[in-house]
Amino acid sequence: MDHVIIDGYNVIHAVPAWKKTLAHNAESARELLIHATSLLTHQRKFRCSIVFDGHEPPANAKRSVNAPVHVIYSAPRSADTHIRTMIEQSKQRAQLVIVSSDREIISFAKACSCQTHTSKHFANLLSSSDETVTEKSDSSLTPHQIDEWLKIFGEK
Repeated sequence: MDHVIIDGYNVIHAVPAWKKTLAHNAESARELLIHATSLLTHQRKFRCSIVFDGHEPPANAKRSVNAPVHVIYSAPRSADTHIRTMIEQSKQRAQLVIVSSDREIISFAKACSCQTHTSKHFANLLSSSDETVTEKSDSSLTPHQIDEWLKIFGEK
C-alpha cells in the first residue's frame, strides 16, 4: 500500500478557494484539506501523512482522527525538513508518494526512488473525488459557508 506524504500548505495554496480561506482562518483551510484527503484515501485505499509547518494548534487535541490520514505539525523544523527525514528513514521508499511544490523536495524524493506528484496534481485528484474542491478559481467561501464548515468540524 502506498504511503502518500503531503506538504499540507503547498496543496492548500494549489486550491484557490482554500488559499483564500487560509488568509482568514488557517484551521478551516487545514480541515478542508484533511477532510478531502480522508475521502480520497478511503476511495483509493492508501495511507497518508499531511505535514504542516508550525506547531499543532491547541484546538486539535479534541479533533477527530481521520484515519488513515495522519496529521503532523513539523515545529521546530520546517515541513520540508520533516518530509526529507521521513524519506530518509523509510525502509520502503518505492511505496512513498511525495506531494509538494518544492523542487528540492521533489528532486530529493526522486533520487531516493520515491514517486512524486505536484501539489496542483494532487489538488486535481482531490477535486475529482470531492465536490468541495471544485470551486472556480475566482470564487471564495462565503461567511455562511465558512460557518457551516466550522460547525461540521466542531469549531463552533
